[in-house]
Amino acid sequence: MHSILTNGERKTLNKRDALRLAKERSVRFVRLSFVDILGITKNVTIPASELERALDGKVTFDGGSIDGFVRGEEADMMLLPDLSTFAVYPWTAGTDAVEARLICDIATSDGEPFEGCPRTTLQRAIEDQRELLTSVRSGLEIEFYLFALDDDGTPTTRTSDAGSYFDVSECDRGEAARTEIVMTLEAMGLSVASAHHEHGAGQHEIDLNEVGVLAAADALTTIRTVAKHVAARYGLHATFMPKPLETLAGSGIHVYFTMGQEPAPDETARDDQLDEVTLWAIGGLLAHAPAFTAVCNPTVNSYKRLVAAWDAPIYTVWSYRSANSLVRVPASNGGRRIEVRSADPSCNPYLAMAVLVASLADGVRTRTLPGDPLTGSTYELSELDRNKRRIRTLPKSLRQALEALDADPVVRGALGDHVYHAFRDAKIAEYERYRRAVHPWERDAYLRVY
Repeated sequence: MHSILTNGERKTLNKRDALRLAKERSVRFVRLSFVDILGITKNVTIPASELERALDGKVTFDGGSIDGFVRGEEADMMLLPDLSTFAVYPWTAGTDAVEARLICDIATSDGEPFEGCPRTTLQRAIEDQRELLTSVRSGLEIEFYLFALDDDGTPTTRTSDAGSYFDVSECDRGEAARTEIVMTLEAMGLSVASAHHEHGAGQHEIDLNEVGVLAAADALTTIRTVAKHVAARYGLHATFMPKPLETLAGSGIHVYFTMGQEPAPDETARDDQLDEVTLWAIGGLLAHAPAFTAVCNPTVNSYKRLVAAWDAPIYTVWSYRSANSLVRVPASNGGRRIEVRSADPSCNPYLAMAVLVASLADGVRTRTLPGDPLTGSTYELSELDRNKRRIRTLPKSLRQALEALDADPVVRGALGDHVYHAFRDAKIAEYERYRRAVHPWERDAYLRVY
């Protein structure tokens, strides 16, 4: 029997169940899915006749071809499917080529967990903090844009949608595409809480109900795949780029954590009555925010979003109501729900969740208090106020974020040596490519003047 304790409500299947389901659903091909160090989804496709071998861990691939694994070497690695992630891609149902998906962990050729596997990194982080974070669960709010495709299929940043928060347009292709994305996610077993138009023209949000932390990370990888596939059928491109246009709001992810079981409703409880564990967890998030920013906001473009506009967080503060605080505690009758608002959807879901879980746990372990909650907009804080309250500014570039990561042993420890070095090397190379490139803004500003 295959079982992972962190999977929330996902059903536990055994090998016989999976083979039976594949036969009942007329599956012809199975995509064995995993992510590289950058969070990009990869897969090995097998015919259904090979599914039993795959479930026995006998399907291998060359790990030397994957970013962050063992570049430059031939390295046979094994794909270990998580049976609870079995799902049929609905757009293939009823065709002659029905496809199913299984999310996999990576093992070395001798069957040992591969230390560079992002999904295994998250499972290790959860297990390491199990005694401190009892029954921690997570929900997601995911923002993305739907832009038009050119006639040749090239993505653009054009949209005919002029909507804003919660707007409805019956003739908007984006509205129809978002509805089909939600239907597809639900058909694959994800629990969608709501979906709506976001602030920017062409921007949308899908919110997921709370599940186990590993299941939440799996869900983000699934949403990115599903959204892109469904959008293309409408002549659209779904992009999870954090800041595709300077003049429009960026796309973020709000990550919710519930610490332990939600207490029974108490009509006498006040929103500002938090238990010590929740306060310590908030303290841990604020303490490690500069370092985990490198992982939760991992692209050069991420830092075009983390500016004082459109409610993006820029300071290490928490609040009950401020829309631009880094951490917010939504009203829940004395509950333990914590919302982290800084991450963006370009992150590797498994690594982002690993560093957030480690930060929460370290706050509990060290009993770190977060200070008083902020009221009002964080953008109005003066330098004097920030110094007095020991509030720090989030990194303003990927390079600054990597320096903060280097200096934080807790966040580095959550990644492990292999992932930390592979991630850091890839991101420094990315930043250097950006630094050396000559951008259109520079030509517009300097070419005539100088």
